[in-house]
Amino acid sequence: MLQVLEEDVSDTILILADGKLFGGKGFGEPAPTIDCLLNMGYDEAPIGEIVFNTTMGAYHEIMTDPSYAGQSVVMTSVHIGNYGMDEAWTESLDRLPHCSALIVKDLYDGPLPKGRIPVSTWCVQHSLCGLEDLDTRSLTRHIRDEGSMYGVLVKNDGLDDRLIAKVIEWISSCPPMHERDFVGKVAIRNPQVYIPEVRKTGTYALWDFGTKHSIIAQLLAHGIEVHVFPCTIDLHEFLGEGHRFDALFLSNGPGDPDTLSQYVAQLRLHVANIPLLGICLGHQLLAKALGARTERMLFGHHGGNHPVRDLLDGRVYVTAQNHGYCVDTRTLPSSTVQWLVNDNDKTLEGLFDEKLRVMSVQFHPEAAPGPWEARKLFSRFMEFVDEMHGEGGCHGC
Repeated sequence: MLQVLEEDVSDTILILADGKLFGGKGFGEPAPTIDCLLNMGYDEAPIGEIVFNTTMGAYHEIMTDPSYAGQSVVMTSVHIGNYGMDEAWTESLDRLPHCSALIVKDLYDGPLPKGRIPVSTWCVQHSLCGLEDLDTRSLTRHIRDEGSMYGVLVKNDGLDDRLIAKVIEWISSCPPMHERDFVGKVAIRNPQVYIPEVRKTGTYALWDFGTKHSIIAQLLAHGIEVHVFPCTIDLHEFLGEGHRFDALFLSNGPGDPDTLSQYVAQLRLHVANIPLLGICLGHQLLAKALGARTERMLFGHHGGNHPVRDLLDGRVYVTAQNHGYCVDTRTLPSSTVQWLVNDNDKTLEGLFDEKLRVMSVQFHPEAAPGPWEARKLFSRFMEFVDEMHGEGGCHGC
């Protein structure tokens, strides 16, 4: 039996693919009426895979992380928006949000520091739908029990079983996440070069699948000159004979790595030829290039409080994470070392392979948002590259 909400209870409804409804108050871009929704394409509608994020704040960074393309973000922290929005915190290189919607319990609408704007105003400026004043705890528990699924925001203009059934049918017609390729939409269009202000220690090519500004900032802080290439440019175009890069860095990004076989095929041609580094989606693509498989998680890891254990020295990092897929460790080659694991569910969080010259982590050591203690792993990346080049160090300095 479908759940029906009275018209005067809520002005906007979240309808999940399984028929579960959550009513609340809309903000930002108004949600479409059901009639409008049924005539929309899924790329223009406020539909996304519902994921919950346990970070206490940093909502601006989360909303502008390209890894959330195709997803609607539920913030489990009760109060959101207390300090407003500032474009200086934007993580996407194109300065745009790529999530489908923002869902919160309590949206702050009071005074803000000078120069900042309210979350609702920012959402209007970027045509992003939002929903507040709903039971986000119940929604989070539902996703934990049933797994991440599509949900869409619609205006509550007299819903009944017949209309809700039409919306659910419309949701079912949208291509599933594992059939959609988001990276081409969130990657930069043209190559960019970033020069460090400190002493230069190396030159990396960064293959962009939706990278965050903070990853580039950490590489720059370590003296790395970063040449960013969109994933739409084939590797052979910038890693051909005579290239001057010390390493290839694979960025984070959205979606299912199984949809990105064309990039994995290119990576396989460069395994063992140049040090390969990766974060998040980059980690998954590198594992697949080594011959491993990836698998979908029930509701993924999204938040800034995930414990990760270093299996080599026993140290535990509290980390920022944002992924819905993980590497099947049983399929890794024998030369690959399982370096880091999640202390909650024992999924793989980091690997390295000295024979094949690969090192990657599943979480986000750059944080933004999240704790900074894992940022020291960028130094480990640098050391690994130097080790792979021998005592002579990098060749692109």
